Amino acid sequence: MKIFKTKLIMFSVILLLSVFSCFFASGVSGIKVVVNGKTTDVGATTINNKVYVDVAQLSKSLNVKVSQSNNTVNITNGNDEIIPEIVKEIGASVVGIIGNTKSENSSTEGLALGTGIVIKSGGEILTNAHVVENMTRIAVVLSDGSGYDARIKYIDTATDLAVIKIDKIGLVPAKFGSVSDIIIGKTAIAIGTPLSFLNRNSASVGVISGLNRSIDGYYQYKLIQTDVAINPGNSGGPLINIAGEVIGVNSITTLNAQGLNYAIPIDTIQFVLDHFYKYGRVKRVTLGAEFDEDTVALYGLPSKTGLKISKIYEGSCSEKYGLKKNDFIYSVNGKSVNTIVDLNEAFKGLIPGGKAKVDIRRGGKSQSISVVLDELK
Repeated sequence: MKIFKTKLIMFSVILLLSVFSCFFASGVSGIKVVVNGKTTDVGATTINNKVYVDVAQLSKSLNVKVSQSNNTVNITNGNDEIIPEIVKEIGASVVGIIGNTKSENSSTEGLALGTGIVIKSGGEILTNAHVVENMTRIAVVLSDGSGYDARIKYIDTATDLAVIKIDKIGLVPAKFGSVSDIIIGKTAIAIGTPLSFLNRNSASVGVISGLNRSIDGYYQYKLIQTDVAINPGNSGGPLINIAGEVIGVNSITTLNAQGLNYAIPIDTIQFVLDHFYKYGRVKRVTLGAEFDEDTVALYGLPSKTGLKISKIYEGSCSEKYGLKKNDFIYSVNGKSVNTIVDLNEAFKGLIPGGKAKVDIRRGGKSQSISVVLDELK
């Protein structure tokens, strides 16, 4: 597989009426709201025996667009009406990136394109690491067509994320969504600069096709799969939900397949940005060991075997706290581990020097070992 980095939900009339009408609840609190059979936290509350819900929160579950202007709440229902508004709204937060690149085997420089997302009004822009890491000069083009020199402020190749900076204030930061909004079948929109700057801020629409995807040899963390059209130049641009919120960064398209594209999910983005702003880089933990995935996992199929320790490094935390070669790790702090990507995901909320409960199977018997984690150098 050649890989390059780069419907409206139907809802009941009764539930819709609950947005506008009042129900007598006789002092009931903690109201449960069920949308299409799924319990949804929309902040329902009872005041004077009347039930009120947060329209903006409910809109995410109903796949409608809600906005407020002065004393008016605008509710738009239908993708044909919603999507143009979303694209217009997010457009000011999406930038084109262009720069000179030099190939490893040639002294000749070429031009490369990418896309970025404004995350701070003072000129900070999120993009893919692979877009900018080999650029000798970086320029950013804003939605109004103005251009600015840019420099790399933070970069992390393991997650393929970077933050670049331009000397410009007053930019419009994009809004971030939640990982809970990433649901298979939901509408997703990609904005980017595919193939040419003439196509800057192009929009494409599709659905979220799959979650927790892994691509061996490219990414160390799980990805969103989508059928939204992504082309070279879209890399670093936003994948957004129907509320106009960023839920991912578009990163990979598969050129020998149709509708098979991948984005870095918002929880990984937030993890990386949090580390960038706290430490200036991503601080990763390690057990100081090497691992073998079982054959099922290597073929990308669901595995329940666990991750086998194939080597323990001398002086590592694994050696210090009693992990052994041929142990099978099956969870870290309660998070299931069957692949190296699973292990990296389990480590995302941890920092060097922090403790982790590692559940293992040794000789067919399960046990838990508390480990103070090393820092990955």
